[in-house]
Amino acid sequence: MESQKSYALHRENRVGLGVECRPSSVFSGLIEKFWFSDKDTPNIKTFEILPDGNFDLVFILNDSRGTLLFAGPYTRMAAVPIFVGKEYFGVRFRTGKMPRLADIQPTELVDTMIELPKMLGMSIDSLSERLISARGIDAKRAFIELIFQKAGIELLERRSLCHRCTELIELCKGRIKVHDLACRVGTSMRTLERTFLRDLGISPKMFIRLVRFQNAVEKLKNGSYSTLTNIAYDCGYADQSHFIKDFQELAERLPSAA
Repeated sequence: MESQKSYALHRENRVGLGVECRPSSVFSGLIEKFWFSDKDTPNIKTFEILPDGNFDLVFILNDSRGTLLFAGPYTRMAAVPIFVGKEYFGVRFRTGKMPRLADIQPTELVDTMIELPKMLGMSIDSLSERLISARGIDAKRAFIELIFQKAGIELLERRSLCHRCTELIELCKGRIKVHDLACRVGTSMRTLERTFLRDLGISPKMFIRLVRFQNAVEKLKNGSYSTLTNIAYDCGYADQSHFIKDFQELAERLPSAA
């Protein structure tokens, strides 16, 4: 395997991205969204990563050159610095799905980013040149989807054991125990542990924890709950103190500051 650089991430204040768009129907089961921040996007200093079970591709484009980073999943809060004068184009894959884009194991990507010299046989220089010439997020999305389609990446949305488990966990919004999950899919806890580490780089217990946390984050954003206790119980936490402790460990802030 070619050598790759690992990128340390800095904690920063959260800010929004530029623009986002959804994938075409062919890739809706694999890709959650595409996002783009151009050189002139104002007031964007960082791309915050809250803990989740997602993998991301991030292209950093500058004139005719570029850098490609492969990231995630994250078990702690982090943020990617956004530098002035560069374009950023990202691909966020759906929770629990990691396409094999390079010779990298999922465990190598946990809580970090790795620079890729190429993707699916194409050099970063060739990829960057095509992405830079594709003006706007829709053109960039179409180009990436074309590359994925030629490589058969959309076929990775198969009913593997890990995919069945992650879909079930998401359906339950993280309100399920590992033992019950193993029983539901008809396998042992040992096999489940080995499968998650091989396919996602994290344990099923951690994945469940991250999905539950993300569910709580969405409820906090919606502002439809009057107390943290209500959110805690609705998300499957033992009590409010358990919810606050878990939230603070993952997000490095209190729920009230989310």
